[in-house]
Amino acid sequence: MKLLAINGSPNKRNTYFLLETIVEEVKKLGHEAEILNLKDYEINECKGCDACLKGECAQKDDIYKVLEKMQEADAIVIGAPTYFGNVPGIVKNLIDRSRMARMSNYKLRNKVFAPVITSGLRNGGAEFVAMSLIVYALGQAMIPVSITENPITTGAFSIGVIQGDAGWRSVKKDEIAINAAKALAKRLVEVAEATKSLR
Repeated sequence: MKLLAINGSPNKRNTYFLLETIVEEVKKLGHEAEILNLKDYEINECKGCDACLKGECAQKDDIYKVLEKMQEADAIVIGAPTYFGNVPGIVKNLIDRSRMARMSNYKLRNKVFAPVITSGLRNGGAEFVAMSLIVYALGQAMIPVSITENPITTGAFSIGVIQGDAGWRSVKKDEIAINAAKALAKRLVEVAEATKSLR
């Protein structure tokens, strides 16, 4: 099983930390895993030209490199910070520009998928960002998964929050988020192994 964890944050702080936690856990379970930092790739915004209806984008930037990595993976995690209740622009560019994968006979079909979210505020829109990414995965015919361990200590999604009871903190101090990331890694491996014949 090979996991691709896409860091949709423009930095390597909280979102990156949760992705690192997942990658380390997947490797401990004996599988391959790597992090792709989206900010290192040039993915322009969609121009709405509909060239992708024929399976090929008119723009020749790094979208092809990222899609190739996604196609090689068995499981994909997209990590995104919450920007005004939604994904950052670099993640939206990936979503929009990867339309050609869908139009080319669903090249990402049956990849196991999960969102990983960070948010400044506890009620800052993280669930909406998670659902936006899940809707994207469904549109690409991927298989979204949630965490199936103790819902009190992990929750359904891996969501890290910077707001603590005593003020601001790092996600590195959010025990629920760390537990959720580790539990999600196990779930990704479990479902990826169970669905191997579909890919």
